[in-house]
Order: sequence, then C-alpha cells, then structure tokens
Amino acid sequence: MSHLPDHQVDALVKRINRIEGQIGGIKKMIIAEKPYDEIIIQLNSTRSAMQTISKLLLEAQADHSLLNVADGGSLEDEMEKLQKVIKQYNKMN
Repeated sequence: MSHLPDHQVDALVKRINRIEGQIGGIKKMIIAEKPYDEIIIQLNSTRSAMQTISKLLLEAQADHSLLNVADGGSLEDEMEKLQKVIKQYNKMN
C-alpha cells in the first residue's frame, strides 16, 4: 500500500486495532456465555468496521488509479486494478 500517505496508513491501523479489540471482546462474551443477541450485536459492529476499511481502500485505489492515469499511466492497467478491487469489495458487502 505504498500509494497511501502515512497518515492514512496510521488511520487504517488504528481502525484495525479497534477491530482486534472488538474480536477479543466477542471471544470473552462467548466464553462468559453472554446472550446470543448481545454477541451478534458486537459481531455486526465488527463487520461494519471491516466494511468501512474495505470502502476506504476501494476509494484509495480509485484515487491512485486516477492519479496514475493523469501522470501518463496506462488506462487499461489502472482499470484492471480498479476492477479487481471493486470485485473484492463487492464480495465483502
């Protein structure tokens, strides 16, 4: 992801760290035999956080592709890269 500015990488890492914390909390809830609806609420929250990261990466790829084309990069290559990212994004959502 060398095409992301450092501040964006830091923000993504912070989001992932929060997700790791959520996953740990879910594990503890399961061990403590918390009600299933409460566990599912936390699972949905975690999924939403992951979808947000996915969306941010899709947007970053689109920006990267447009900038590369503007700088003389191959439109076909960038479209192929963007299409691959969109395909993966759609699998998640």
